[in-house]
Amino acid sequence: MSSWKTLAVLPTTVVLALTLAGCTAQAEPPAAPPAPVGTASAEPTPTPTAEAGVFTMPEECADITPASRLTVFNEDAMVLLGGPGGVFGSDFLSDPTPEESLGGISCMWGYPDSDFSSVTVSVAPMLPATRSDVLESFASQGLNEEQIGTATLFYVQGDKTITPAVVNVVRAESWISVITKVGGPEAYADALEISDEVYAEVYQPE
Repeated sequence: MSSWKTLAVLPTTVVLALTLAGCTAQAEPPAAPPAPVGTASAEPTPTPTAEAGVFTMPEECADITPASRLTVFNEDAMVLLGGPGGVFGSDFLSDPTPEESLGGISCMWGYPDSDFSSVTVSVAPMLPATRSDVLESFASQGLNEEQIGTATLFYVQGDKTITPAVVNVVRAESWISVITKVGGPEAYADALEISDEVYAEVYQPE
C-alpha cells in the first residue's frame, strides 16, 4: 500500500486577526496626566483551506506526477516499471495494490535491472463504503496520524535499512499514497513533496 508528498505532503492558511482598542480618559484639572492607553489582541485562528478544485481520477501514470518530477526520476536513471504506461504494466506485481482494488492506479518507478520499485505512487477514489476499511488498515500498520486542513495524513518516516517511508493522504474523495523503498528523513520529506505534487495534478480548478 502506499506519501504529503506530501503528505505531501498538504496546504493550510492561518488567518491572523489583531484588534486594537484604546481609550483615553480626560482628567480634571487640566494639569493631571492622561489615563494610560490600553490594547487587546485576538489569538490567531487557524482556518482550513478549501480543496484546490475537483478530484479527477487519472488513468495513466503520466498524469499522476508533473513533468518536473519525471525529470528527477530520469536524472536518477529510474524508469516506470509498473502501472499504466509502464514497462511491465499491470504484470509488474502478482496482485493488485490496495489502491488498485478500489479502482485506482499504482505507478512504480525503479531501475531497469531491478525487480523492486524504488518509488511507488498511487491514487484511488475514496468512497464512503470503503473509507472505514482503508482507515483501519492504516491503524493496523501502526502508522502515525495527523490532521492537516481538510486532509488526514497517515505516515511513517522509516529508515535507511529496513522500513520504507510511507505517506498516505486521505481526503473526502481521494487517497494519495507514496512509498519509497529506502526510508529516513530525506526520503520521507521527498515522499511528502511528491504527494503534494500529485494533489496538484489530480485536483483541477472547476
